[in-house]
Amino acid sequence: MIVRSHRLPGLTRRRAFTVFELAVAVFLLGIVMAVTVQLLGWIASERRWAKRRELAAREVANLMEHLSARPWDRLSAEGVKDVTLSNESKQALPGAELSIGVDERGAPGGTPAKRISVQLRWRNRAGELDAPVRLTTWVQRDTLGRTQ
Repeated sequence: MIVRSHRLPGLTRRRAFTVFELAVAVFLLGIVMAVTVQLLGWIASERRWAKRRELAAREVANLMEHLSARPWDRLSAEGVKDVTLSNESKQALPGAELSIGVDERGAPGGTPAKRISVQLRWRNRAGELDAPVRLTTWVQRDTLGRTQ
């Protein structure tokens, strides 16, 4: 029995990768790794930004709660100068700037009221101020002189 080969003349059977194929594979793998590292860096940066923003919102909400619970007489522009950020916020928010305003002009309609505004800003990695977190509320005085 004679076995004939069905190979075309001039073509040989390969058993391994060529150097060129290996170089292309390494190049493509390098590109994929570089894109992955950049993507992970961007995700980490966004995560830090979101964590700082969440901390700032929680800090401003806590400060607003404490301020609105103060007695009516201590709720003035001079009376809120002693309010500061928590140590956690000071450490986590670089260059944090807290501003508190108390407007004593009263609410529309003649009801005795004070408008409290709390704003917190901080610096990002580039040294620029990020968008502030702001809260504003009205505190009204009831007929017995207590704050509501």
